[in-house]
Amino acid sequence: MSKPSRIVGLDVARSLAIIGMIVIHMASLLWSTKVILSGLPASLFAIIAGATMMIIGRNYTSATFLRLIARGALIILIGLALLPVGGQIQVVLIVMGLVMILVSWMPALGTWWRLGLFIAATIAATIVYAPIELPQIYPLLAWIAYFIGGMLLFDVYLRGRLHRNPDENSNPNTRLSWIVTAISVVIAGIGIYFRFDPDIPSWLSFTGHTGVAGEIILSVAVAAVVIHLCVLIGDLSSTLVYPFAAMGTMSLTIYILHILTAFYWQQNVALHSTLSAIGFIVFFLVAASLWKKFAGQGPAEKLVATTIKAIVPSKKGN
Repeated sequence: MSKPSRIVGLDVARSLAIIGMIVIHMASLLWSTKVILSGLPASLFAIIAGATMMIIGRNYTSATFLRLIARGALIILIGLALLPVGGQIQVVLIVMGLVMILVSWMPALGTWWRLGLFIAATIAATIVYAPIELPQIYPLLAWIAYFIGGMLLFDVYLRGRLHRNPDENSNPNTRLSWIVTAISVVIAGIGIYFRFDPDIPSWLSFTGHTGVAGEIILSVAVAAVVIHLCVLIGDLSSTLVYPFAAMGTMSLTIYILHILTAFYWQQNVALHSTLSAIGFIVFFLVAASLWKKFAGQGPAEKLVATTIKAIVPSKKGN
């Protein structure tokens, strides 16, 4: 019996990351809402990308390593192509592709090794970025920590779902997952509260895009809660969440469309409009659902997959 390659809840979580970025980029938000959301949709996207790398690399070989390298390079190229039409939006794909290349060897490691590397990356990011105020929109070392954090969350929430018999309803990591989620809820609540405290030490700042320990830990905690909830909802009813799951399966396509449409809209219609943001979200959900139903894989995803197969051909039985 073949093992599942997609987890509905993870696709739903990925769609929420895209939706969050659309809201941040296009909606007219209250200052307090901006403070709460700042950086979280992008970090969620990165953390989910780390978890996805574990799914791609669950039977890790040298070919897997080369495919992850190729995938990262292609995502960088797509990001570079989008730069001229980024407008007000900082294109996330370049840093995502670069980090994917840098951590492409980590899915082969054990959980404890990845935990050690996550701690090391978090400490390194804090040392580098704590003395600097908002160093860059996507601090590289922090994003390395996000990807590794996603790999760890895969071990907690998702590994059992890939390896169990599809007829089984139990997840062998149920107790651990609930413990991690409970701790993450507390961390998320504390972190969001202290986002409004200007006197917190710079190394512990929870503010978005600071790239230090506070923000990294908060982002991983929020991602843990989101992923767990989405997986639970996906297990209950894949039909109910179909539009979100469909968007999640073609997140690269939707992100590209978002950049292109937002560039025109913000140049010619409105820079920030909550109604416009809602309209685009609904449009993308409907478009993704229809495309998934009648055409299957998203066009950008199909292009990337086809190119990777051409660059790194699959061996028979691999």
